[in-house]
Amino acid sequence: MKRALLCAAFICPVLLAETASFRLGVDVLMEALDNPQVYPGYADLVLGRRVGLITNQTGRNREGVLTIDLLHAHDAVNLTLLFAPEHGIRGVIPAGEAVDQSIDRSTGLPIHSLYGANDKRPPPVVLDQVDVLIYDIQDVGSRAYTYIWSMAEAMAAAGEHDKTFVVLDRPNPLGGHTIDGPITEGKWLSFIGLYPIPRVYGMTPGELARYLNREHELDCNLIVVPMTGYGRDLKWEDLGLEWIPPSPNIPSAASAATFAATGTLGMLGEFYIGIGTPHAFQLVGAPWLNAQDSAAALNAHELPGVEFVPVAVPNTSGEHGGGGIQAVHLRLTEPTRFLPATTELVLLRHLQSRYGDQWRWRSDCLKRFDKAMGTSVVRRSIVGGVALSDIVDEWAKAHRAFNDKRLRYLIYE
Repeated sequence: MKRALLCAAFICPVLLAETASFRLGVDVLMEALDNPQVYPGYADLVLGRRVGLITNQTGRNREGVLTIDLLHAHDAVNLTLLFAPEHGIRGVIPAGEAVDQSIDRSTGLPIHSLYGANDKRPPPVVLDQVDVLIYDIQDVGSRAYTYIWSMAEAMAAAGEHDKTFVVLDRPNPLGGHTIDGPITEGKWLSFIGLYPIPRVYGMTPGELARYLNREHELDCNLIVVPMTGYGRDLKWEDLGLEWIPPSPNIPSAASAATFAATGTLGMLGEFYIGIGTPHAFQLVGAPWLNAQDSAAALNAHELPGVEFVPVAVPNTSGEHGGGGIQAVHLRLTEPTRFLPATTELVLLRHLQSRYGDQWRWRSDCLKRFDKAMGTSVVRRSIVGGVALSDIVDEWAKAHRAFNDKRLRYLIYE
């Protein structure tokens, strides 16, 4: 059954005109509950309705109070059920491990897993317990991260069972403009790329939800509660928010940004990328790497928004031969200009051409590398010596077609 998609783009300019201070989607909703005349219409999303909340430890207001606690404590909200994505409701379960059903110790509410061993959608018997599903999770702006796909699957289920789906919007830590990397091919669609979008897609969760809902016919009654005081050019540090790690290996906004630049490279099993340290995904190293030479060669490409700094790091994991490791540190100079996927492409080409006799494309890692990349073309092009410019030019053609559609769903200027 076709249902209307509320166009938050028509609401957001009014909200921006009313306040100069930055507010997250959850702040807007909570203010609407207490002062309906300030943000009319939003309180009606939950009043008199059973609410299910998809969230984790990153779902918080500007003051750092958990969205779970805000909704549970509000007299006008009937919060009945929680839903946990990968890493669990508190974000401590290691990557890839199934999340079990449980009870939230703070509220006593049942927690249904959206990252179990099998289906990633909430089943009908669970959806029967709610009237509206609310999504509030901080994302990292890369399609290889599973939270947006938990959102998409829950949206699809909501559409099938006539449930309203509400996204409490949050910033993209890569900014609002960056589109980068290959678009997932049909052969490689998976839960780290469930629909064909670029590696970096330049949208907030609310904007992406709008895009997926219409372009991929999720047929969901979707409502986005937008942020106020937000612009596409704003950097994370401009917002005054505390960074809450969305998963164990994303300890900072810098790690979130570089995740799309080194995460797939790390899947090759040959390189140290700083996992387990405060600089996770910001380092690329190996025992045989010459950090000074590599930093100079990489900086010669003059990639936007990033500088490569030679460093020596202790190897406490015992992997990669033990002892110390030389590495290049990806230091972000202008995060909103940074092109993560292009940077990873340059890194791969450098490691292949400069150190190709020191490492190999391990057969046991190829499938997961291609799956995360969303294509085997990148790997085959690097091995085959295809010019970097030719690869990026092919991406650009696909980006133009994607962006023509993307522009219809943007909320913020």
